Parts: sequence; C-alpha cells; structure tokens
Amino acid sequence: MSVPSPTLAPTTGASVPEKPLAATSSGDLALSITLAEPLLFLQGFERSEYTERTPAMLRGTLQVHVAKPTKIKAINLTFTGRGRTEWPEGIPPAKDDYVEEKELISHLWPFFNAQFTPDLSFGADMVLDTRGGVYQSSALPPVMIRERERSSSLGRRSLSATGRRSSSRSRDSLDEKNEKIAAVNASSNKGYKIFPPGKYSYNFELPIDSSLPETIDCHLGSVKYDLEATIERPGAFKSKLVGKKEVTLIRTPAEASLEVGEPIVVSRNWEDQLHYDIVIGGKAFPIGSTVPVAFKLTPLAKVRCHRIRIMMTENTEYFCRNKKVHRIEPVRKFLLYEHQAASGANENLLGDLDDGTETAGPIEFEFNAKIPGCNTAARESQRLHPDTTYTNIKVHHWIKIVLRLSKADPIDSSKRRHFEVSIDSPFHLLSCRCTTANVSLPAYNRFDWSSSSALPPCPCVSSEAQPDQDVDRINLLARPRPMHLLRRPSLNPPPFDADVPPPPLVTPPPGYDDIVALDGGYFGSMNVSTHDDDEDDDEDSDRDVSLGFSRMSLSPNRSVASLSSHSSGSSSSVSA
Repeated sequence: MSVPSPTLAPTTGASVPEKPLAATSSGDLALSITLAEPLLFLQGFERSEYTERTPAMLRGTLQVHVAKPTKIKAINLTFTGRGRTEWPEGIPPAKDDYVEEKELISHLWPFFNAQFTPDLSFGADMVLDTRGGVYQSSALPPVMIRERERSSSLGRRSLSATGRRSSSRSRDSLDEKNEKIAAVNASSNKGYKIFPPGKYSYNFELPIDSSLPETIDCHLGSVKYDLEATIERPGAFKSKLVGKKEVTLIRTPAEASLEVGEPIVVSRNWEDQLHYDIVIGGKAFPIGSTVPVAFKLTPLAKVRCHRIRIMMTENTEYFCRNKKVHRIEPVRKFLLYEHQAASGANENLLGDLDDGTETAGPIEFEFNAKIPGCNTAARESQRLHPDTTYTNIKVHHWIKIVLRLSKADPIDSSKRRHFEVSIDSPFHLLSCRCTTANVSLPAYNRFDWSSSSALPPCPCVSSEAQPDQDVDRINLLARPRPMHLLRRPSLNPPPFDADVPPPPLVTPPPGYDDIVALDGGYFGSMNVSTHDDDEDDDEDSDRDVSLGFSRMSLSPNRSVASLSSHSSGSSSSVSA
C-alpha cells in the first residue's frame, strides 16, 4: 500500500508575530487562536427574520508552538456562550442568590488525545517544523520525510562544501531526534505523546445560528462568548495550559428588512394652529453615526415655534427565573440636536407673523443629529448600548422630537400660552461596527486580517479623528436626504407637449331611443333601405343615416328632429 507524499513547501515570508494567549514560564510551549473573522454578524431582530437565515460561521485555527520536545496528554478547544444577570438586592422571594447564569451554547473540539490518537499522528491539520517545511503530520513518518527532503535537495542551487556538510549534519541530527521521538511514542503507553519542536495548526469551524443572542455588555447583565483552549501535560506539578479568546457577535437588520432604508414620516396638525411634516431618514442607525431629520412647518394661525429638540431615550429591562422576576432601569435621555430661535422681542422660527408683514407659508429645516460614539461618553454608565434580542436583557431605543410652541391667550391677548409637542418613534440602535465596510459586500475585508487577529479599530474613534471623512463609512447605507421626501421632486419630468389629449366624449351618452327614432327601430330602417332597387338611393340613405349620427347634439329633442328629417327624406326618395 503506497503512502501519499506529504505537502512540503518552504515558507515564503516572515509572518507578523502574535502574542500567545498562554505559555509556560520557560516558553517551551505556547498556544494562540487566530480567527478568520474576528466579528460575526447575526441578521434579524424578530424571530420571523432570523429563523430562515443562514448561520454565521465561526472559523479559525488553534496554533500550538513547541520549542523543544514536550510531553502532551490532550489538546482540546471549547466554545461556550453564557448569559448573566446581576441582582444586587437579591433575587426574590428568598433573596439568597445575587447572580443568575445561563449557558447558551457549548461545543468541544477534542483535537488530540494520547490514548486514542494513532501513532505518529498528533491530530494537527498542518505542521511547520523548525526547518521551515510545511507538511501534514500524519502523512509520513520522519524517516520518509528525510528521504524526500534529500531527493528534493539535489535540484537546489549548489552550496559551498562546508555549508553543505554543516547543513546536512544538522538535518541528519534533527531527523535522528525525530526518529527517537517517534520510537518512544510508538512504544509508550503512559498516556502521553512527545511532540517534536514545531508549530502545530488545528483548524476548527462551527455554524452560529442567528437565534443566539448577540454579545451584550450592560451595567447589570452580559452575554459573552469565549474560545478556551486547553493543553494537558503529564506530571503532578505541571498544570494545564489554558488560553481564552473572546468572540464578538453583532446583531444587524436582515437583508430583506426595510428598516434601514425606509424613513419615518409624521404628518399632523396641532390644534388647528400648526401643520408639521417630519421625516427621519431611517429606522436603524449605528452608534456614532448621524441621523438626518427634515421639518416642514406650515403655520395656520399666529403661532410661534421657539425651539426644536431631537432626543433619544434608552430603556433597559432585566429578567430572571423564567421572566418571573422583572426590573426596569430608569430611562436614560440623550440630547442629539437643538435649534433655537434668535433671542429678541419676537422669538419665532416661523418668522414675524404678528405684524402681518411676513407671509404665512411653509418653512423647511434640515438637521443632522449626531449619535454619541463609544469613546465620547465621559463615564461608563453614560455609554449607549445597541438593541438586544436576549430574553433576559432587553434594550430598546426611541427617537423623540420636541417642539416648543406658543399661542396667544384667548382671555388676555397680551399673554401667550406655551406648549411642548412631543413626537416619539421607536428605532433600532446598532453597534458602531455595523458600517458599510463590515456588513455590505464587496468592501467587507477593508481591514487587513492577515496581519493580526485582533479586532479592527472602533469606527467611533476614526470618525472623530477624521470628521471630514465620507459619510457612507459611518452610515449603514447611503440614504437619500429626508427633505427630498417632503418636496417629492420629479426626477425626469416629461415635456409639456408629450401628452396627446384624448378625443372628446359625449357626456352624458344619449339613450337608444334618441339615436334611433324610426318605426321598427334600427333594424327597421335597414329593412326600408333594402327594399329599394336603386343602388344609388341605397348609398344616399346610408349616407343620410350616418350624417344623422354625426350631427347629433347634446340636446335629445334636437337629435330626434334632425334624425326625423333625414329619415323622411330617405323615405320620400324611396316612394319616388
């Protein structure tokens, strides 16, 4: 039985060194985890949206660095997700517990086990040895690898005799060590294997269903996902080598959802004093982006508008014990934008309507409200958190527009009564990483993942460092201006002479008796003309009848008279 040849290739470049997650004190053994996508995006906020969605894929590589021959019993990798809520006052009714934890997902990859793994195979998908060669660890024993390397080295560029002898001696000595290690592993039944020096790569992959909650980090609750790698070593005084890496799951709207591009439109009248049209340019915005808002205010009376405020509220709720225990946090308010009228005797954004010089017409405003970013909050408790779908931690947001209005007092006209009109609408606040570069193709890999497996920089930091950058990098999608929805302009109007008017119609249409006023009806007139033997008289009669139809007027009496005269003429010609 022939053994397949190993894949042997020299390394083509120096990779960027990555800090290991865990290592021994001497540095002989270390491990690290590299993810193909450091951020995983789950689509859909409603159950009907994410039940039929394809799952996100968690992919990566566990790398074990062995500097010198090391005894290893097992290599495992575990992916876990846990939800946690904290109750400082105690969970009722007993109030003995102060924390509730729930396991959301758990998966184990048993990459290597000395008791079950075959000889000369360490379960690795790829091995990079100390000489720079890449091969499959289970393909060939070290002796056959040495023979293949010797045969392939004949075609290489010739070296000096001294260099060739020194390199061959070092290679032979290394191969002899590997042969001894392989012999020990083959004959040993002590529950461990000796790993030769090298870099062992173990690939893993796991589908993440969109029904799982996203990563949450609230004041009294959290949802976290971790990859934990464990290397068990023999010996009473040698502990396990454990390394953890956090996995971030981010919730985004579904691809078929209209929340991203569909605007929020409000059109109302306030006490027959003011008509206002408000358009908000979307129903979902990431943290740190801008919210375009357009206003069209039409005064119906002598009303004043003193101030316009655009605010956002965050509501947080916690549950435990299968939703039997519930706590609501105080509502947090954030001022996004404020526009006030100029101070003076007549403080009015609608103009001076009291003296009659100003025309009472519609006035338009357009604002870009800035949502605070992750690094703009002074305190940790003031930071915004994206919307969540976890059953035990609910975070949702509302956008609130407040108009400060006043009208004359009906009793004393010298005084004015002030009112605040509030317009509230729910919307989704997304993570600051839900940018076009991350959730829209083809610009998904704008960050160079090959250099590092760490998370990319927060878009909030880059947006504040470069305030004049393209707005499309911050906004989830390039949305049209809300003012265009208020004005509704025609993008391609036709020319004025493009429409052909239809022919005029008789309205109302005449009745049957008004059209045919002959004895025997319409077919009776046809019979009268058919009894005539003269063809010329028949053509004249038909022409007369058709002329009667063409000369009909809107008056029924005139139609009857006209038709009767032509009928009598035709009958007289027949009798002649």
